Amino acid sequence: MMIKQLAFAGVLAAAALPASAVQFDFYKLGRGASDFLPDSSVVCTGADRCGSDVDHGVFGGDLPFTSGGLTVHATSNFTGGPSTVIQDREPGWSATVGAGLGVYHTTDPVDTSDDNITAGEMLTLTFDQVVTLSAIGLRADGHNFTNWADGSTFLFNGVSTLLPKGTGFIDGLSVTGSVFTFAYGGQKPDQFYLSSLTVAPVPEPETFALLAAGLALTGFIGRRRRSAV
Repeated sequence: MMIKQLAFAGVLAAAALPASAVQFDFYKLGRGASDFLPDSSVVCTGADRCGSDVDHGVFGGDLPFTSGGLTVHATSNFTGGPSTVIQDREPGWSATVGAGLGVYHTTDPVDTSDDNITAGEMLTLTFDQVVTLSAIGLRADGHNFTNWADGSTFLFNGVSTLLPKGTGFIDGLSVTGSVFTFAYGGQKPDQFYLSSLTVAPVPEPETFALLAAGLALTGFIGRRRRSAV
């Protein structure tokens, strides 16, 4: 009986532990072995990574990334026609320099110099399970976080949000879901790249059910012991 109780207590403790943060550093492309790469992609426009072969006029597709046991699919939309998601390369990326995810769209020919998120473009991140988003990293057109004008904005999940001039990060968030959108827009729209995300997986409903059942069983055992005294 004691062994069973100890084993079950171990399960309860594991179920109660908070989920660890998982980092998706999309800006890390261009330095080789330390790069953060998609699970699959098309090498495009020199050395960038695209969801489709835009060099030959093919649009659509996605960029899947896996980190810490989580997988996220990056896709794109453009109000004026087809588009492709891109991970832009920065050979000198660092904690304060780098690009990240952006969008190409058709301009006949494709404007491969416009690889960030600009007018009419939206980036969608879809996780394979529910997560809590705690921080967003963003970069400006110059692959830095100083090029935005004061008060510049973007749309996060459809809501006008200040671009983080001078810091490059929006942290202290607690947004739970499996789909997050990043679009050009808001009160004073400016273009940007999505450079990183910090998320944590939300425990599955079965985990909560196990925890509740364990607590109920623990209470039952305690009541039996008291009644036996």
